[in-house]
Amino acid sequence: MGFDKGVLRSIPLSPLAAARRFPKLAKQYSPLCGNLSYICAIVFLLVSFVWAVPMQQVSYGEQQAAQEYEIKAVYLYNFLQFVQWPESQRLLAKDGAMVIGIVGDSPFGEAFEELQTTIRKSGTKPVRVIQYGRYREGLDMRNCHILFVSASEKKNFAKIVADLGGVPVLTVADTENFLSSGGMINLVRSQGKIRWMINRAHADKAGLRFSAQLLTLAVKVVGD
Repeated sequence: MGFDKGVLRSIPLSPLAAARRFPKLAKQYSPLCGNLSYICAIVFLLVSFVWAVPMQQVSYGEQQAAQEYEIKAVYLYNFLQFVQWPESQRLLAKDGAMVIGIVGDSPFGEAFEELQTTIRKSGTKPVRVIQYGRYREGLDMRNCHILFVSASEKKNFAKIVADLGGVPVLTVADTENFLSSGGMINLVRSQGKIRWMINRAHADKAGLRFSAQLLTLAVKVVGD
């Protein structure tokens, strides 16, 4: 499953480029961008409000699934910019790379490989992806900043959260009941677009802080 080039073309390499391409959006949503020098603030907006069109427009089921997880890969990358980690966890990687872990059967295909290539070319903050495979007892998943829990691990949600033991790892999934099982962010479909729900209490217990922008754009926040 290759990364759709339309997604890549929707990712500007600088806030200035994004503002030139989408002046109305830049003006309307500029408070979300703050002083970030990354592409991420702009990417976040473009994916949320421009490119994430209703998936009914895709002709085939395989294309639909591929494009959905291309978008979700970009979302995970952008979450890295809108969540604050304790300094000890932020410095996990010596090269300054942020780490995204995936536990279970990965639905992303080649999406992360293509995204990493784009990130390297743009010179923005690097990201490393760790594939943990299926959950098993004793699996150490604490050496990442974000842990995406695949649908294949639905029966193990509570165990995975318990194994993290309060370590500041942002847990994300796209499966029903994830937040009630201890997860922090669940990606959902809302009005034909991919959005997210947040359990703030679970993140607070792990020492993570969400930006006001991320909370405002969530379709639902529980645990306040």
